[in-house]
Amino acid sequence: MLVAASFTDVGTQVALGNLFKQIVAVRMVEGDFNQLDLLQGLLIHVAWAHYQPKPKRYIQHLHLVTSIISDLRLDRPRKPKLWSAEGGRYQNQPEWQPDEMRALAGAYYLSSSSSIILQKSRQVFNTTYLSACCEHLASLNQYPTDRFLPYIIQIQTLIENIEDLVCKTAPTDNGLQFFTECQEITQKCGTIKTTLPSPLSESPPLLLQIHILELMLSQSSPRGTAFGLDKFQNPFEDETALNEWLSTSMSATRSLIGVILVMPQGEEVAMSNMGWIMMNCALNLAVRLDLIAARGSVSGFTQHLRRFLDMKHTLRQLVLRFQGAPGPDAPPDHPFHSIVKRIKRLENWYLSQIAQQTAESTSSISPSSGSQPSISLSDHSGGMPVGVPLPYQNTGSWNMGGSEWYQNPDLDISTFLFADPIDFPIHFGWGS
Repeated sequence: MLVAASFTDVGTQVALGNLFKQIVAVRMVEGDFNQLDLLQGLLIHVAWAHYQPKPKRYIQHLHLVTSIISDLRLDRPRKPKLWSAEGGRYQNQPEWQPDEMRALAGAYYLSSSSSIILQKSRQVFNTTYLSACCEHLASLNQYPTDRFLPYIIQIQTLIENIEDLVCKTAPTDNGLQFFTECQEITQKCGTIKTTLPSPLSESPPLLLQIHILELMLSQSSPRGTAFGLDKFQNPFEDETALNEWLSTSMSATRSLIGVILVMPQGEEVAMSNMGWIMMNCALNLAVRLDLIAARGSVSGFTQHLRRFLDMKHTLRQLVLRFQGAPGPDAPPDHPFHSIVKRIKRLENWYLSQIAQQTAESTSSISPSSGSQPSISLSDHSGGMPVGVPLPYQNTGSWNMGGSEWYQNPDLDISTFLFADPIDFPIHFGWGS
């Protein structure tokens, strides 16, 4: 808790973070590991500690969380009455204390969100018992955030359903079942938003969740990927399908990025690590969508979308905002300095691509009769008509070997951006 609370003092946060790691190591060696206090400490550290110098440690700490959950059996009733005369009628009734129930809910949310956005295997699953715990906590209403717990679990389950739906679509499926189930998920999301006990703005995690859900709905397709990376490679049937995709996806990314843009100055420090991961994902997808929308015959249809997204101005706004966030006396290793560097690299790459597209458009020869205008993102792939796969950068020639490639300050931005925009190298904006 002290690590997360010391966000204004980077030196203190780093020192406390190192001390926390030592405590975890000692507790593991001495065998006094499966305790609620350590579980709560790990959850707070994973969710809120701003300084995460090594990306993989975030997932490693999550694995420790799920290990304690499993060893303490917090994911099931403490005393299931399997042999009662009532035939186990009360076996799913919550009997753990509220602190244990919140820990279970937090472990599920963080584990599930990380597994989907960072494309890792799932470790904690939603169950009837977990939902019952959240309903029980909401009824107790010990803390203002408790009333949102059932809805957070419901939305996270819908997010998992989208990923499952994309992955399970059979090659012979014509997509009808897929779109039917997507429509059901959309309706459930709408119902949840209309039944919230308080304004959505009072629950930042739930607000981000809903935006991610809507982004995944706009990007997903049968036999594709949850975040629609296949759409940058697979052919569209016609320009109408391409326009519909750009319209929904650009609107969804703008809504997610807008969470930061409308955030009152100074509240950046309250953003959770998962929130920063979601924002990074949205920015990486947004620049790709904008570049595609600027090319070929679709550019006429997408002018209003590009003005709405306004990536050039948006990236500049974010750079200026985070440059001023640390304050004039902040040390060089302040967490937000790394966020600024990351966004600047994205901004510079984006501007160079726009300049290249403008130059190509000016010097290009008008296509012959019957040919389609080309849509391409860079020199790495030639122009392609709308009816064939969109060029999304060939990653086959890039050197992804070695565990330290992401720490190279001179890393080529195209490699950084296109290696994999979901499982991208990430420091959560912190560390160097």
